[in-house]
Amino acid sequence: MKQIFRLLTIGVTILAFAALSGCEGEGDGSAPQNLSLAGTNYGQNVLLTWEEPASGMPSTYLIYFRAFGESDFATGIGVSAETLEYAHDPDGLTGDYYVAARFGSTEHSSDTLTTIPVHTGALLGTELNAGTESGYGWALTSDFSGSTYSLTSVPNAVLIDFYITNFINDSTAGPWPGPWCIASPDTATDDPGGSSIPQAAWRVNYFSDPLLDPDAILPNFAPTTYFKCMSGIEVDTTYIGVYLGAEHNYGLVKFYGADTTTGVLSVESWFQTVPDLRILTH
Repeated sequence: MKQIFRLLTIGVTILAFAALSGCEGEGDGSAPQNLSLAGTNYGQNVLLTWEEPASGMPSTYLIYFRAFGESDFATGIGVSAETLEYAHDPDGLTGDYYVAARFGSTEHSSDTLTTIPVHTGALLGTELNAGTESGYGWALTSDFSGSTYSLTSVPNAVLIDFYITNFINDSTAGPWPGPWCIASPDTATDDPGGSSIPQAAWRVNYFSDPLLDPDAILPNFAPTTYFKCMSGIEVDTTYIGVYLGAEHNYGLVKFYGADTTTGVLSVESWFQTVPDLRILTH
């Protein structure tokens, strides 16, 4: 009887130790923390970084991606529990991401983040001398939507990312001959038509040549691919890539219907909220 009791005691002790120590990747756990996205590999890939779960050590992490236009996430890509980052090649597509920590047969998922650009529908803008809404900017501290602005107001300097001009000192009565240009706000005070533009801390941004395919990856920022002003805005649709010099974000702008008689055109945009990522599939 004493021998049986000793064996039972040893068995209970072993089970208790196993319950306390557990096995890596099994039992209770929690989700990865503080997932973030950034562009990598010259802006063609997406770098996911995260922090360890608040509790538990997962057996693996799984990377999930749902491409723009798809209803389901693709099968998760497994990565070692020892790593806290993963560079994903989305093959030129934008989409949604989350990371799951796997504990045994259970997954705990992070928040979902996206690379799908923020779209702002068509707004009416004007050539610099034709009206008060020649400036355009994205709401970088809130929802990243686009709005038109006047360049005659100093407080707007921090809000405007580009303006429309023909670099002519036109009469306010028009007409305003083309071709029109997209230009960096910091050039406005030197614009021949910019006599009413006040000195201010105007933003410095850059623009690509007109683009043939609005869903293609934007050109990588370089002194030979982006410039402080770019001509080519006509009546027909024109797409131009934008690079924000301070934030390192890319955007895409669509211009159409430029009317040299009224001085008005339509402006539509897509803004990539992930820094350094130049994919804007939409």
